[in-house]
Amino acid sequence: MRQITQQQLFMMFSIYLFTSTLGLYVNFVVNTSGYLAWLSVLLGACLSLLITYFSYSLAKRRPDQYFVYYGRGILTKWIHYPLVVFITICLLFITAFILHDLEDFIIQVYLPATPNWAIAVLFGVCFAVAVRCGIETIFRCAQGIFFISILGLLATPFFVKKEMDVDMAVAFINRFDFAQVWNGMWANASLYGETAFILYLFPKIGNPGKTMRTISGATFTATVVILMNILPAMLIFGPNLMANMTYPELELIRYIHGSTFFENLDPVLIALWITGLFIKISFLMYLIVMNLAQLFSLKDHKPLTLSTAILIIGMSLFVVGSTAETSELISNGLIGMIILIEVIPAFYLLVDRIRSFKTAKPK
Repeated sequence: MRQITQQQLFMMFSIYLFTSTLGLYVNFVVNTSGYLAWLSVLLGACLSLLITYFSYSLAKRRPDQYFVYYGRGILTKWIHYPLVVFITICLLFITAFILHDLEDFIIQVYLPATPNWAIAVLFGVCFAVAVRCGIETIFRCAQGIFFISILGLLATPFFVKKEMDVDMAVAFINRFDFAQVWNGMWANASLYGETAFILYLFPKIGNPGKTMRTISGATFTATVVILMNILPAMLIFGPNLMANMTYPELELIRYIHGSTFFENLDPVLIALWITGLFIKISFLMYLIVMNLAQLFSLKDHKPLTLSTAILIIGMSLFVVGSTAETSELISNGLIGMIILIEVIPAFYLLVDRIRSFKTAKPK
């Protein structure tokens, strides 16, 4: 049953966290926090560990059982099953939203004038195959690109250091704005806090007692990678320009002027980003399929894979209509929705502990 090693867990979540943040949402992070993006990233990472700890604490109380099955014993099935359905619908929406952003990325960078549906179908087939192969395959894909992804992103700042305006660095400290830090913290917590989804696959994790330590290590690694790319980009572009760029990290890579070889690094790193996003979407889709299979008491998740992939593809084509709508959706609802489904396990944990205390209390 326990197919996932702690090493695989560390590598997968490290890639899971920094790939989408740097590839798709770094402009939103900077737009929210300005020069204090570094502080909001750090605080968001710390808050996400607290959120994940609640999920971990709930999962380790029944390490060999799936949440969908034992949750009804905590909140009764009349509350539990609607909550699981709500969580699954939210995961569907999040997955479709990320797929839509991936489609836009491919169209703008590589395949202009290509219809969204063609790209969505091509990727959807890949996601369906990955999910049918099982969670172990998804984690092994992350292992395969981990080191080259880390090295590529950590090396980038050293190749653009001549372009940085170091005098701007003082603004990282003297431009403090509590509202910006507060909003940025929650935005980053929603991105980092997806590590709380370990609750849904805890029985598949080997040596589960070390899971929280592994998640903390992955969060730290992702934070270092993100900051080592955000800070140089802000020293080159400034927060205002960076916030209005569609893909600031891509523009940062194009500032490399070391030699002919390094000037053409962007296709390599873009390929790694796409692979990282493929891993993230496949992981989320696997959680959706697993939750649905357990809700319907199916022994195998595979029969639901293709239909779920088709549903996600369809949703990705209509979830938003433009880049402006994407930014508005993130600001006005998506962050709150993600935080909500991440903290639901904390409510289960509270009720479970109260019930355990009442049961253990002598009459």
